[in-house]
Amino acid sequence: METLEELWRSKGEAGVVASMLMCDIDHFKALNDSLGHSEGDRCLVKVAGIIQSSVRADRDLVSRHGGEEFLIVLPGVDEEEAVAIAKRIRESVEAAALPNPSSAVGPSVTLSVGVAVKSALDSEISLDNLQHQADMALYRAKQAGRNQVSIFRRPRQAAEQTAALR
Repeated sequence: METLEELWRSKGEAGVVASMLMCDIDHFKALNDSLGHSEGDRCLVKVAGIIQSSVRADRDLVSRHGGEEFLIVLPGVDEEEAVAIAKRIRESVEAAALPNPSSAVGPSVTLSVGVAVKSALDSEISLDNLQHQADMALYRAKQAGRNQVSIFRRPRQAAEQTAALR
């Protein structure tokens, strides 16, 4: 968190775009329970490697956040690119076909991802707020069935998008 705070202070000023991804391995507890903690640890290392290889090593920050969650900060990345990165990470984890026989999603490890974006207009958004938004989006991805990407939308934005679709 200290590294994130430093990055935010140096790059998070008004007018700068940044995105955050909150990733969670679906049904990780089931994996640990059925295959053991050693296999769970190997899974964490492999998923971390997949995530790390999907981002820019010189700019982006990947950290483990809790047991089976990962937090990714993407400085200078707008919503479209953040969603593309999130989808690439999710698809790469699924393609790795790491075993998770007790998962309700499928026979392999899957990943749910929440995306939050600080636009140039969000001059007052804090790192904690952005993390909370990414977590809320992750929660929606989990509720919607897991193994998917969800984007945080403010209530007004969601209503405008829904009206535009009608």
